[in-house]
Formats: sequence, C-alpha cells, structure tokens
Amino acid sequence: MTSAPLVSVIVVNYNGKKYLKNCFDSLANVNYPDFELILVDNGSSDNSVEFIRQNYPKVKIIELKENMGLAVASNRGAQIAKGEYLFFLNNDTIVDKNILSELVKAAQADQKIAVCACDVFTYDGKSRIGEKIGVSVDRFGYPCYNRGPLFYPDAAIFIRKKVFEEIGRFDSRLFLYGEDRDLCWRVWLQGYRIAPVETAKFLHDSACTLEGEKNYKTNTWKRELGERSLIRSMLKNYSLSTLAYILPQYILLSSLELMALIFSGQYKVVKEAYFKAYIWNIKNFKDTWNEHKRVSRIRVIPDRLLRKIMAREIGKICVFIDIGIPKFESKLYKT
Repeated sequence: MTSAPLVSVIVVNYNGKKYLKNCFDSLANVNYPDFELILVDNGSSDNSVEFIRQNYPKVKIIELKENMGLAVASNRGAQIAKGEYLFFLNNDTIVDKNILSELVKAAQADQKIAVCACDVFTYDGKSRIGEKIGVSVDRFGYPCYNRGPLFYPDAAIFIRKKVFEEIGRFDSRLFLYGEDRDLCWRVWLQGYRIAPVETAKFLHDSACTLEGEKNYKTNTWKRELGERSLIRSMLKNYSLSTLAYILPQYILLSSLELMALIFSGQYKVVKEAYFKAYIWNIKNFKDTWNEHKRVSRIRVIPDRLLRKIMAREIGKICVFIDIGIPKFESKLYKT
C-alpha cells in the first residue's frame, strides 16, 4: 500500500500481563507499513510495563499511577498518538496480520465512514463470537446482541482521529462498560457511519476484565457501571423531546426489573448496583446536562433517524426470556 496513512494502535492494560505477549507478538507481525504502538498502563501491579519495555522497546508507554478506567486511559493514549487513524484495541486480543490494511482500505473508500468494526472470534480461534459483526443496542442503549443493526464495535474501535476529537473523545466520567457505545452514539449523531469489515479479524478472550467470567455472568459492580453509563448516555445523547417519552419507558422497565430482583431474593443487588447508579447520575447531573448541551450543538441527524439503527427489541427483556433473572455474583474486580 503506497502513501499509507499512519495508524496509532492504543492498547490499555490493567494487570493483563498474561495477555500482552500474544497481543503484541501479533501486532509485531501486522503487514501494514506505517503504524505506531502505544501502551497505556492503568497502574498495574503485575510487572506489565517492565515486560513491554524489555520485549517491545519500540512501544510508547504511558504509565498511570492508578487505575483511571478505560475511557481516561484511552484518551491519554490518543493525546500522544500521531496517526490519522486510532485503533483502540483490548489487551486480550490476537490480531490477524492483515487487520490494519483491511481497516484502512475500508475507511479510505468512503469519507463518511468514521468507525470500522472487525469480525471477532474466540481466543482459541475455533468459533466466531456472535452471528453479526459488532453490537446492536435497543432504544435505551442496552446491548441487544444479534437482534439489530451494528451500532458499535466490540473489543476494538478503529476511528478517524479527526472525528474522535470532533465528537469529544471518550467520556472520561464513564469508568468502564458503555464508554464505547457512548462514543459511537455521538459518531452516528454527527452523520457518520460505522461499517463492518469482515476481512479485518482478531481473536478475543472476553473473560479478561472480570476474573472467572464465562458465557453470561455478571456481578453488582459491573451492573452498577453498566446502568450508570446507560442513564448518562441517554441523558447526554437524546434530544429533550425524545427523552420525554424514553425516560418513562425506562422507569417502567427498571421498576419491573427491580421488582423481579427483589422477588428472587437479590435485595443487595438493588441497593449495591442500581441505587448506586441512580445516585451517581444525580450527583453528576450538572456535568451530564452540560454534555447534553454540547452534543445538541454538534449533532447533525435527528433521533428518529438514529432509532432506525437501533433494535426494536428491548435488550433486558431478551436476556430475561433467554436465561431468566440474572444471578449476580460478588464484586470480582478491584480498582
């Protein structure tokens, strides 16, 4: 590929040393002619930084003193990135050697494509993760896998740096879970497209963030972060007229959800996950409202067009139908 644009690959890490060799070995074998590698370490205590320094000396390293969350760390990486494109990649991945070439080719073909999504496979490479590329969402922004159009990529976001800056980067208030959806929500509102690229492939071990997580499993801390992100994204990204009828639906759904949890004996989940998420959003409402006004100023498309790329089903109801009332484990992840 001649005159290939520079791509900045940004990997955020928190105590993920066991994944780094596979991840960076695969990146070292990528056949794209012009890219840089950036590791942002979120205060790891497992010698991750030392491992990268000794084995991958060309990698640029940003060391944060504590775990600042995925959004903040990703934004820090973007600050020093020089690429025309940014590729935010999970540390628990193994990429195909052609991945950057295929992503750049897809993005260069259409200037309205701001984000590209990859085809994702299990870490052992034996099966594809999901029936479709990327993640769909319902009207509340809750993940609704395989039930609607692509809304945001999973485990890796390839984005034009110009657009990334234009829409305001990742929301630094979202520590984890939902920051990728929120970013892509604003991409759509700006009138850009998010395109699936079947020829861009990688393997992903989705169990890296929460130890012991296999298939569908959750805990109170994850649910708290997910719910707080869900609420903030709706308040930020929907117009007031849309919020007028979306929020009553959300309140009704949440009431039914909390009742189901109480009747199943999971009282602590209501208090430790949902109530904490509600209180967090109340405390941060002023900042959320300021973000709402900023997003309103830059948005190009109305919500009625955005809703066309959201699933008709309701994600939480689909989960209830598929598996019943989720069982919540104790907090497994420590910041």
